[in-house]
Amino acid sequence: MTTPTDRTTNTDRTEPAASVGELALDLSDDLTAGRWTPSHLDRRLARFLVLTSAGDGQLTADRLRTALWEGGEPLLRQPDSRFASLLAQLIPGTASVLDDATVHALLRRLTPRR
Repeated sequence: MTTPTDRTTNTDRTEPAASVGELALDLSDDLTAGRWTPSHLDRRLARFLVLTSAGDGQLTADRLRTALWEGGEPLLRQPDSRFASLLAQLIPGTASVLDDATVHALLRRLTPRR
């Protein structure tokens, strides 16, 4: 049986990769269950993406690249880089996930409320 963690770290390339929506749902489920705690940087990048896509709701490749650039090396050196992996996987398939409600919902959950 494949658990959410197994799907995100699976090195066996014979199985199809999980969709971006599934990865976002896994992170959201782990957040709810307390199995994943986003870092301050994860939350900052989520806020950036929510704010930059507020006008049109589009997670464009340029916006995603800017978020990854902003996070830079510290983002990749985090103990759990699943959020960075999710963002990176969005770029090649941006056209198919522009309106993915699961991804947008995860970003909004990670955005700190003031």
